[in-house]
Amino acid sequence: MTSPAHARIRGIEHIGITVPDHDAAVSFFRKAFGAELLLSQTRTNGGPISAEEVGAKNGLRAGTRMMKVSILRLKNGPNVEIFEIDLPQGTPVDNVANYGISHFSVTVEDIDAMSEAFAGAGGTLLEGPYDLGAPEDGPGNRGRFGRTPWGLLIEFEQFPAPISYAAEATSTRWLPETVRETEDSE
Repeated sequence: MTSPAHARIRGIEHIGITVPDHDAAVSFFRKAFGAELLLSQTRTNGGPISAEEVGAKNGLRAGTRMMKVSILRLKNGPNVEIFEIDLPQGTPVDNVANYGISHFSVTVEDIDAMSEAFAGAGGTLLEGPYDLGAPEDGPGNRGRFGRTPWGLLIEFEQFPAPISYAAEATSTRWLPETVRETEDSE
C-alpha cells in the first residue's frame, strides 16, 4: 500500500457543490467572489450526462442525470465545480452539526467588502463579522458566515495577523497568498 507521503498530495484542487439552479449559482459565485467560469463539461461533452454513463465513476445515483456541470476559478485557492442534478436528494441547508462537508472557507483581504459583495449577490449573512478566537486570534483576524441563495454555508476569514500553533505542530497552516489585481483582471 502506498503511504500518504508517497502519494505526493499537492492540495485540494476543487470542491464539488450540487445546486438547484446551475446558472444562478454560477452567477452568484461570479458576483460574490469574482469567480471565473473555466469550463463546462456538459457544454463540451453534451448534456445532460446520465448515471448510466458516469455513475460507476463518480457515484451518480441511478436514474439521475447531471444537467449542467461547470468549473469556476476562485482566485488562488481550490476551484469550485457546480453540479445541477435533475433529481437531487437531501436538504440544501447544512450546518456544522451535520455529517459531511458542512461549509468551506475563503480567505479574504477585507471581510467588510466581502460581506457586502456576498449580500449584494443575493447571499444571507449570519452574525458578524466577529473577532476570531484562539488560536486564530490576532489584531484584525475576523470571521463571518453566510448562506448562498440555495442554502450552502460559506465562511469568510481575514488574517492580517499570524495565528498560533500547538507546540507539537510540525507544519504551518496553508493560507492563500495575497492576490495582486492587475488591470487585465478588471
